[in-house]
Amino acid sequence: MRLRHVLVAAAIAALLVPGTALTAAAAAPPHNDIVSGARTIASTPKTITEDTTSATTDAVDSQINASCGAPATNGSVWFTYVDTTGKGLIVDASASDYSTGIIIVAGDPTSGGSLVACGPQMSAATGPAGTTYYVMAFSPTAGVTGGQLKATFSEAPPAPTATLSVDKDAIATMNGSLRMHGTYSCTNADSFNSAIQGQAIQRAGQLKITGSFFLVGLTCDGRMHRWNAVATSDNGYFAAGLATSSSSVFACGLIECTQQVVYRKLTVTNAH
Repeated sequence: MRLRHVLVAAAIAALLVPGTALTAAAAAPPHNDIVSGARTIASTPKTITEDTTSATTDAVDSQINASCGAPATNGSVWFTYVDTTGKGLIVDASASDYSTGIIIVAGDPTSGGSLVACGPQMSAATGPAGTTYYVMAFSPTAGVTGGQLKATFSEAPPAPTATLSVDKDAIATMNGSLRMHGTYSCTNADSFNSAIQGQAIQRAGQLKITGSFFLVGLTCDGRMHRWNAVATSDNGYFAAGLATSSSSVFACGLIECTQQVVYRKLTVTNAH
């Protein structure tokens, strides 16, 4: 009988325990889970660390993402920044412990703001001084709500620059191609998105011999560098004489690109 009394008492006690004590309560979404709670970035550079595992997504996220096309906007959180200088904004969340997406909106997304930039891990935008940017950081991966977000807000980098020169002397190779050379310099650009391309033309009677080249992977450190290229023709052979060329260098930074075009008369000699 004594054992029975103990079991009954234990059962009654279990019924009196609130359900929240038996099951851990779900964490509330962060304050900046929605646009109206956007966290203010007062100045740059600024690095924010935030747990986004309890963040949600809503119709505003979907509406803005319609112009971006990310696979999902899970666990989104919002930030806002006023660009008083017009130098622009870059947001880098690549140090987060989950794959992130970044959307930047000029103006309030709930009242006519427009998407100006989006991308995986990092995004950047420029606009007039005084522009208010709203930034959404989210998980674009289906089934992944979020994680430990680490986002750095900085001024956008300066615009890229690029210069190009083409030497007037060119060499017709033994196989009929044309070797050209010159110098270039570029700054504030990604080497993998910077290149020199060109075309050379030479008249041979009624035939117009054309050849082209493409060089990628420039060193954009602001210094002057030499370049050499071989313009290969598919309709004839370059030879000693005169020719013309049109060459251009283009360099792309995170936000914009720049280009310079150079037209040049060439004096061609045969390779020895």
